[in-house]
Amino acid sequence: MRRVDRERVAPPASLTAADGAGPRELKRARGHYRDKNAAGFAFAAYKGADVAEAMRALFGGKCAYCESFHSASSPTDVEHYRPKGGVEGEAGHRGYWWLAADWRNLLPSCALCNRRNGLRIAQPGMAGADVAASKPVTVGKGNLFPIRGRRATGPRGDCEAEDPLLIDPTRRDPAAHLDWPQDKLSLVTPRFLGRDPDPYGRATIDILGLNRQDLVEARTRHLDAARVLLANAEFALTVASVLSGDALQESLRRFDETMALLSGMCAPDRPYSAMLEAHLKQRLSDLLAQYRALRAQRRSEASVPAAGERELAEDAMDA
Repeated sequence: MRRVDRERVAPPASLTAADGAGPRELKRARGHYRDKNAAGFAFAAYKGADVAEAMRALFGGKCAYCESFHSASSPTDVEHYRPKGGVEGEAGHRGYWWLAADWRNLLPSCALCNRRNGLRIAQPGMAGADVAASKPVTVGKGNLFPIRGRRATGPRGDCEAEDPLLIDPTRRDPAAHLDWPQDKLSLVTPRFLGRDPDPYGRATIDILGLNRQDLVEARTRHLDAARVLLANAEFALTVASVLSGDALQESLRRFDETMALLSGMCAPDRPYSAMLEAHLKQRLSDLLAQYRALRAQRRSEASVPAAGERELAEDAMDA
């Protein structure tokens, strides 16, 4: 999960225009819920084509929660951050129906993050075989929405005072609450505040099942591939340190190409990029320092390209 600036994509017209599907639906819903005994309402405005397109543009076709790239192979669930039809564990709450077509309450989600399922969950220290042999547990958001503050029960309620435990990556920076420890598998854990786990990180991981088996395996494959590229970049730079002339240029070219691939894997629109950034940032920073030292050492030699020709490598490591 990574921070996303919602302001960089314009809200869908169908949800904001005075005569759009969203405002019209909200008006009908207000009338419907005046009856305190009314059953659920059939919401549909959030399913508009322009809503799905805005979600894709904002998150690059990824799930807002787990960063899986799923839009090419399966439909995106337009997820209501605050659930529209009820809140699990609170029988009297009819859901945040007044936010059902509110752009700020919508996120793109994969089915496994959004829906309740029985899945195997990896724990720190486990190997892949241990996870496969474990018992499934029920995870997925569904209508879960735990808070630390006072619950809003209607349009006049103060949602800002709720202090939700589930991280919305457009409102709260996940990096401040989630950690990526070195392990056999790519697991995410809550950051620790002294001896206590961060409550937002803990709740988000547990609710969404961010350490579910298939997701951990996918992240681990990406991390392993990145580690191979990183080793190649380190080798190219080590070799370059003892070369000169054409051989030096060739080694640095390979270094540039490898760093460009790593930079691409860490780009915001790529799967699991927050995890890769967390794992690779320090080593990439070390490589940049080594590269700059080598360039300074050889700057006077004619065989070393001008700084502008090496910008690709620096851009990759600064990403």
